[in-house]
Amino acid sequence: MPKLLVNHSDIREAFAHLMRSAENTNMYGNLTGSQRISDISADAQCVLAPGYRLIRVDHRMRPTSDEFEIALVNDIEHSVVYYNRVVISAIADLNCRPATQNLVWRSPNAQHAAVLRDVAHKVFFNYVLERYDVILSDNQQTGEGKFFWQRQMSNALAFGLHVYYYQMMTALLQPILTQDDLNNLEDQLWSEHDDQQYHLALISKVELPAALLITNAGEA
Repeated sequence: MPKLLVNHSDIREAFAHLMRSAENTNMYGNLTGSQRISDISADAQCVLAPGYRLIRVDHRMRPTSDEFEIALVNDIEHSVVYYNRVVISAIADLNCRPATQNLVWRSPNAQHAAVLRDVAHKVFFNYVLERYDVILSDNQQTGEGKFFWQRQMSNALAFGLHVYYYQMMTALLQPILTQDDLNNLEDQLWSEHDDQQYHLALISKVELPAALLITNAGEA
């Protein structure tokens, strides 16, 4: 049976503090003061207003872990405006680059709305998907995660990418071919039922086989 990609308590711990001003500022310091930090605004094709930087931070939380962080930071107010924890997962018997799982948060503050408008979309398609062939949804979203994934899946269909609904208990993949297909699957993908954690969405640059085994990184 496929294993859960991310523990629910890990998600709450990773994102709850970003809504608290003092802890957000502390997170800004931790990210911008990291040893392995790079500016990825050009790679993501993001043109940012003065005072903002789009950065990637590697191996900050666990030096040996297969994950990295992407953040849009505001250097004027010393805050984190957008945060994306990218967890690299493994898909057994799949001949492509590792799958990833995006755990996304962004500030609800209206003053950042203009700069945030395209950042999440461009990071998703221009940066992460260009480097990893498959992106998996997280099994419990924060903020407006549900709507973020609905938008990205709809965009992926428009771009001619492969979109799937994955049921972890059966390890079977259901192609989503049209916007109508996506609309009809909304209840299964984002229901309130206890078994919701076993239902994932996938966006892929390559066509995937009907049966997949998804595990945590290093466990495939």
